[in-house]
Amino acid sequence: MNIVGGNYYCLIAGLPEISLDDKKLTLSVQDLRVYLSDYLTDKEMDVVNLFFLPNDNAQIIRLLNKQEPDPTLHTVFDAMQLEHEIEDPMFLPSYLKDYLLDLQKEDYEASNKLQETVLSERYWNFMLTQKNNLVRKYAEFSLNIKNLLTALNCRKYHLDIDKEVICDTEFSRQLKTSRAKDFELTDDYPYVDKVLTLFEKDNIADREYSIDMLFWDFLDDATETKYFTFDNVLAFMLKLMILERWSKMTTEEGRRIFEILLSRFKSDFKFAKEFDL
Repeated sequence: MNIVGGNYYCLIAGLPEISLDDKKLTLSVQDLRVYLSDYLTDKEMDVVNLFFLPNDNAQIIRLLNKQEPDPTLHTVFDAMQLEHEIEDPMFLPSYLKDYLLDLQKEDYEASNKLQETVLSERYWNFMLTQKNNLVRKYAEFSLNIKNLLTALNCRKYHLDIDKEVICDTEFSRQLKTSRAKDFELTDDYPYVDKVLTLFEKDNIADREYSIDMLFWDFLDDATETKYFTFDNVLAFMLKLMILERWSKMTTEEGRRIFEILLSRFKSDFKFAKEFDL
């Protein structure tokens, strides 16, 4: 059943309940993905699937290295499809198709970067060109945070930032060239100062949680006035991805943070239910 006229009320209000009582996640990202496939158009599902393509990247790298496919990866294309595409790329997203075609060229010069990094860079460049504004902005935000953390680790462990930071963006170029503590980015990107502060935290779990909350808050801000739109559905899924990652933590601190996130997620979900018409 596809949504008509952009009406996402029933879709969001019909999501399975998320229980706090048993301290575990009862709705998985994959469950949500299957659920959405019954409601969204093919074009909308193509947008949803953009966020699962990193799994396809990982699967392709495994197959290229003659390893068995990883059955736990929730990919967009199944392993058999990917094997066929490696031989004759036709139906993959453009960045993946171009990558595989480049590998087939006799004059292809391999980068000094790991192939996982090369493919990741192509993926992020692909995401930065998407038509959906939330996807594009979220990709930019995600890439900036990842590159900033990479650059800070490079400084800490005396590694070459130029080799580790990916993509050719204004933000990444600044990371590669500036010697200032904040890479001269704070004025234009206020969240840089927050990341610099979080990077100094000794408690790794607390630091990871705080970084994830930057993404969570970004999604809240991006959908603040967009109740029951497709963007709201995407934000819900991306938050669930964060929550699911923490649900797999086994340490006491990880479980504590999971319960905090689950409570906040439940609150967001209740808000959606209350607006159901």
